[in-house]
Amino acid sequence: MSSTHRRARPDNPSAPSCGHLRRAFGPERNPLGRALDRARSRAVVLTALGIGLAALLGAGAAVTHLSVGQRQAAATAARLHRVEASVQGSVRRAEATVAGGKAVYRADAAWTYPGNQRNTGTIDVPRATGPGATVGIWVDRDGRPAAAPPSTADLVFDAVFLGLFLFALLSVLASAGLCVRLSALDRRADRAWTRSWARLEPVWSGRAPRGHHPG
Repeated sequence: MSSTHRRARPDNPSAPSCGHLRRAFGPERNPLGRALDRARSRAVVLTALGIGLAALLGAGAAVTHLSVGQRQAAATAARLHRVEASVQGSVRRAEATVAGGKAVYRADAAWTYPGNQRNTGTIDVPRATGPGATVGIWVDRDGRPAAAPPSTADLVFDAVFLGLFLFALLSVLASAGLCVRLSALDRRADRAWTRSWARLEPVWSGRAPRGHHPG
């Protein structure tokens, strides 16, 4: 085998992107380059910038949502109190069997708040809870059961979901805009090609009179 044989170099994945960027905003090096080609490259580059902006907006929305949610959760927690409730009876499955994808189980319980005031009521409990067990609950200033403040994990999940949703939505809109723009450019190119063919075809086919030059 020849010692001069070399392994082929892998293609540069960034070459198409660099080509679009150079054609869109730099000098045209291809003598066959057309204004339509530059317009296509500008559309591709602007779409890529739009998707990058969508990522920034999605991240910003997620961070803002998380920050606002944390402040609201802290304010809610400041108005509530965590107390221990003693289960008084057996656990029963609630009529509304699904909440957040999980079955709901409830039991009668008693707790003391505010001060030494004794309160009773029905609270949500784990399925395996038995009579006499202690369950932590949130209550308001009057001792009534209240919904727990959202956890950090819930806040992070909501923020990430919002950020990804916004990013996906804006990216789809940018991609749809690119498709519309490229379709319009393709139709323009087809019309230009049809006009050129109608002008040049008689000369190439020999149907044009001698001495005729395409205008």
